Amino acid sequence: MADFDDQLLAGAFADFRDEVAPHVKPAGTAAAHETVLRRHRVRMIAATTLAALVVAAPVVAYAAAGDDSHGPPAVTGDSPSATSGPASPESSGSATGTVSAAPDGRISKTDLAKATLDIPAWPKGFDDSCPTGTVKFTGGKAGHNGIEALQGDPVYVDVDHDGAQETVALVSCSPQGSDYQVIALDRDTTGKVVTLGKVVGSAGNTGKQGSDIMTIWAIEAGDNGQVRVDVGEYRPCCEAMQASQHQWRTYGWNGDRFTQTGGPTAFGPNPKVADLAITADRLTMTRQGDGSWAGTLRVTIHNGAQFATPGKLQFSLNIDASWQAQPSTECRFTPGETPVNCTLPSIGAGADRVVTIPLTAPAGPLSHQCTVYANAVDTNGAGYPNRKSDGNSATVQVTEA
Repeated sequence: MADFDDQLLAGAFADFRDEVAPHVKPAGTAAAHETVLRRHRVRMIAATTLAALVVAAPVVAYAAAGDDSHGPPAVTGDSPSATSGPASPESSGSATGTVSAAPDGRISKTDLAKATLDIPAWPKGFDDSCPTGTVKFTGGKAGHNGIEALQGDPVYVDVDHDGAQETVALVSCSPQGSDYQVIALDRDTTGKVVTLGKVVGSAGNTGKQGSDIMTIWAIEAGDNGQVRVDVGEYRPCCEAMQASQHQWRTYGWNGDRFTQTGGPTAFGPNPKVADLAITADRLTMTRQGDGSWAGTLRVTIHNGAQFATPGKLQFSLNIDASWQAQPSTECRFTPGETPVNCTLPSIGAGADRVVTIPLTAPAGPLSHQCTVYANAVDTNGAGYPNRKSDGNSATVQVTEA
């Protein structure tokens, strides 16, 4: 009986090889996806054949014995069922092969620096010179004069929960100032680097400084497939360079796109942002005996912020080049400057500062207006942003006595 069973199984497998062998082709790069599908089909055929043989062998053996008085043996619940369908590759173990793992989405910093990446669109209104779409990086930079660049080190996190880590990178573009994107990268089944999606980006020229994300400082891997991003509310340009707060926000992949899943959703009051308002009295110039003019300008500067003015206060006066600003108890101007400037101490929260400036002008027709400004500056003279961009200047009306 054992020899007969062995011959039966051997014959079945020979027929199986003859049926399948003509359809097997050498694998190549272009046929990788088809190879995976073909392997699944072969596993299913093998599993089905084995299940059928296990059921058929006792029946054939019983018939060969010549005893048909009681019918074939019953198939019990512990035996494979001919009607239950083929076993799945996942449940078949070594009999059907192992299931392919998710592609490895870890891309080293070195490989990333020379990769071709799919860069999502930059914010509406941003400089058109920032490359988008298929972008080739060389040395971590792309575009004219390396305008687009990878920032810092990539981080690795399983954002789509497929068991393999993806790569998250910070990209900047700096035509004037900078804007940022955080993108998640993966590999497809052929090993090609693909963009899973944009985690978050800065708001660009159409964003509102002080309210929207305008700077992205850094990224790091969070818990449970999340990405943490350090954001700020001012673009790193000019007077706003040192003003942005650092605020960590968390983002996660929902199967379709990234959404914020944790951290603050708005920026609170910023102690590095001034809220200055300046007003000026009418300036009356009186003709002197030699025909020249003299008068005193009175200006009030108000700090409307919840904090003292950051750094020091800078007062500026834009007057006709022939006029002279005389020293006062509040200001000492440097001769020859246009506009003339003086530095004052910080103003407390909600407080006022009154500045009086003696002015002289040569004989002849007078200019009938001048302009005054107030700014908060650091020790190097770099300005902090003002909450109202046009609130820290005023036009002075000039009259003749």
